[in-house]
Amino acid sequence: MMDQAKRLRELMLQKVSHDPEPQEQKMNARVIAIASGKGGVGKSNFSINLAIQIRKLGKRVVIIDADFGLANVEILLGVAPKYTVADVLNGNIDMESALTIGPLGCMFLSGGSGMAALTELTDNQILRLTDGFLRLDDLADFIIIDTRAGLSNAVTNFIRAAADTIVVTTPDPTAIADAYALIKSIKTSMPDVGMLKLVVNCVVNDAEANEVYEKLNGVSARFLGIKLLFLGCIPFDSYLVRAVRKQKPVTIQYPFSESASRYNEICAKLLQLESGRKNNIQNFVLKLIGRFSA
Repeated sequence: MMDQAKRLRELMLQKVSHDPEPQEQKMNARVIAIASGKGGVGKSNFSINLAIQIRKLGKRVVIIDADFGLANVEILLGVAPKYTVADVLNGNIDMESALTIGPLGCMFLSGGSGMAALTELTDNQILRLTDGFLRLDDLADFIIIDTRAGLSNAVTNFIRAAADTIVVTTPDPTAIADAYALIKSIKTSMPDVGMLKLVVNCVVNDAEANEVYEKLNGVSARFLGIKLLFLGCIPFDSYLVRAVRKQKPVTIQYPFSESASRYNEICAKLLQLESGRKNNIQNFVLKLIGRFSA
């Protein structure tokens, strides 16, 4: 509701204005949403390994497991968190204290399990969550949002607020169809979305990846007016499978594997690009408030 969103925005702006540090020195974290049209395409694994590669470059990284209710990130990392986002929402602990330190100093916020949908959050819970995001700017250069797979308001909420969105798919026909459905949903809720980024996972070779990109980019441009930027592909790599079973990021467990090399290339390409939309943590938070209160 509009009155609720306005009230929450005003409260959040009061918090920002009372911050003793100059705003010019803050609000620098780049927020990247990772999304997929369906589950099982390796989205969470991609989020983790992208974060690891960014961390290897000396950047501070926080992963937000935004699939609230299904804690995928901690399982893939093999790290048991002491706190989850539920503790933040319930006011038991602040966002900084709820973060878990993972490999190479990458931090992550556990999505917890059995949580209510974001649309069911109270005003106080929304404020606790968004205020927590705001404070992450002191801790991170990059914030990776691992969204829920599929089409939902929760997914579009984060995509609308983030500076960049990377869509992950595979060559599987159903995955391609669901990726297009996701892109269409994004365009419907965000007419000015601009260019989305695409990564094709589990490919046999580059030719297969390029074929997927050309197909998705063609229909997206023709029917939706959206151009996709191809970031790269991740091969179906036996080392990647082993790493997942060991609950270790392949970029750490097998850094000389083909998949780890491709993650490095994708990371380098992403960091060379400017953000898809000019954004910062304050704008990210204010947009989230508007969506959660709608």
